[in-house]
Amino acid sequence: MSALPTARTFRRTIAMTTAVLALAGGTAFGAATTATAANAAPATISVTSGAAHPAQHHIPRTSTATPSVTTACNPRVWIGDQAPYGWQGWITAGWVQQYWNQCTDHVGVYWWWNQDFINRVGGTATIKVSSPYGPLLASATLNTSYTQWYYEPPQWTHGTPSPDAWRAGAEVNSSGCTEWATLHWYGGQDWDGDRGGCNDPYAPYPNGTQP
Repeated sequence: MSALPTARTFRRTIAMTTAVLALAGGTAFGAATTATAANAAPATISVTSGAAHPAQHHIPRTSTATPSVTTACNPRVWIGDQAPYGWQGWITAGWVQQYWNQCTDHVGVYWWWNQDFINRVGGTATIKVSSPYGPLLASATLNTSYTQWYYEPPQWTHGTPSPDAWRAGAEVNSSGCTEWATLHWYGGQDWDGDRGGCNDPYAPYPNGTQP
């Protein structure tokens, strides 16, 4: 059976809720005391974890330019937008973005720490790659010893789920609140924008599945 009706239904749901979110005045991120429905997600999900890697060559956060490469493929094609992780309403902990490794066909997540957050708060982050259509979830935990990190689960290629749409996300200091970046369908379209996992009732759960 085709998965396209599911995808269309998901997009219709997004369209219907946009006005509601606008009236609500936006989303507050990272406040652990206001997490909603974090424990109510479906249990049927393929979950894995791995090791995050510090970036050997720092990438300016304000640049979405493709890194120069010497091979026939590009190991980091940026997908969607960078999503800021707001911590308890007063500081940005960092930024998360999805990328596609053209050489391996894997989906990855890239994380930039905010140096000001490192100085004032510090801690750890769990970065995530997820598809609500598997559902699939892979995660890796990192610290502040480096300011830029990435993680690329090797188990799945971008075409594993159907439809092949993915998000990248991050959770800071085990808050229970995940900030999700753009939901991108690899057929060539963004299906949803950034979503905060605490005060946004339509955001994905911390494990990446949809409410």
